[in-house]
Amino acid sequence: MSAASELREYTDRSNSIHKEYLGNPELLRRYECFVDWQLDYMLPFYEDLGATEDRAEAVNFFVSDLTGIDISERDLEFAKVVPLMTRMLPDKALDAVATAMRLNARVLGINLSICRELYKEISIDTEITEASYCSACRRASQLEECLELVHLTAEIGRDLDQLIRIPMIGLTLRAMRLPARLAGFGALQKFLETGYKSFNALEDVHQFLDDMTVRMTEVFTQIFTKPIR
Repeated sequence: MSAASELREYTDRSNSIHKEYLGNPELLRRYECFVDWQLDYMLPFYEDLGATEDRAEAVNFFVSDLTGIDISERDLEFAKVVPLMTRMLPDKALDAVATAMRLNARVLGINLSICRELYKEISIDTEITEASYCSACRRASQLEECLELVHLTAEIGRDLDQLIRIPMIGLTLRAMRLPARLAGFGALQKFLETGYKSFNALEDVHQFLDDMTVRMTEVFTQIFTKPIR
């Protein structure tokens, strides 16, 4: 499959998943509670990796922006510019964007499946616990699938490292800020700027990606193998 076809397919798939919960008020409420809890649960695992000033924003970008938190508006905007991207982006950049959208769709699908499994066992008014969360994860997915996504995330990180080296890319993104907002693409523009800024600040991108890969592997291994009490 070409990068352009992959980009279109996974953008459509991502927005199809968004429509599932956005069009169902009860499921939307459950999903919002779930993703908020999941982010609060995940961030402490990476706190030490973001302890230095150059890494803090990159850790947050990985754990939230790249893992399906509050991204429905961005993805809807993304769908509108896919035709332009497939015509204008150089092959390397298009490959990177297509890979990122593939990760996006897969994470969204897993998150929604976990959410549904979770609320089969508890009510919306019941507090989510680590035990109920881990149990839902194991019913909705598998460790091997999540580890595939860990490596896909690292691949995207390496792609971003190459893209931020494009001359004038930072100035170009800043120049696009106001036009993007006026055109209704503010959420997408914010995502692009955040990704650029967080990676551009890193002193050692490769070491950061290695550290994140090891930590994400440890976190998912714990979620899927730790005894549930």
